Amino acid sequence: MSDVNQKDIDEQREGESFFQRFSRRKVEARQEEEKLNAVAVEEVVQEPELTDEDMPPLESLNEDSDYSGFMSSKVSETLRKAALRKLFHSPQFNVISELDEYAEDFTKFELLGDIVTSDMKHQIEVEARRAAEKLKESLALDDEDDVENEESLSLDEQEQPLALDHSDGTEVKAIEEKEIHHDR
Repeated sequence: MSDVNQKDIDEQREGESFFQRFSRRKVEARQEEEKLNAVAVEEVVQEPELTDEDMPPLESLNEDSDYSGFMSSKVSETLRKAALRKLFHSPQFNVISELDEYAEDFTKFELLGDIVTSDMKHQIEVEARRAAEKLKESLALDDEDDVENEESLSLDEQEQPLALDHSDGTEVKAIEEKEIHHDR
């Protein structure tokens, strides 16, 4: 029977143009693909859907275990997530690429403790010098202010009569008023 069919097919092919042969072969390929898909669908449908009770305990799973059963639609979401968490915590998925810029954890770092680098020592010395210079400048300004105050007091004292006699309150009062105005 295959010989008769083959002769009919050969007779049909002799009068075909290039485009007809191309179209026929394309249709035949689609038909074969549909047959294979139909067989595959039947095989998939035959497998029973797995539930939580059908799954192995999570403690028994390792990196070589088959996790595909946990992807069944009847398996609960919490069990599926727990199985995937166990799978992705295995060493085969925890390989960190050395080229990854964000692979290291920079939030936890080793404290320096008693170790102080030479650059840090230099910075401390520079800051100490700056603080000493500022202190000298402020002391120098204070000394100049004190000298000016003493000079102005000595000039004021020469102008004002000294109040040796406390019985006369007017002279003492004039000196006290000068000191109050000078302090402001």
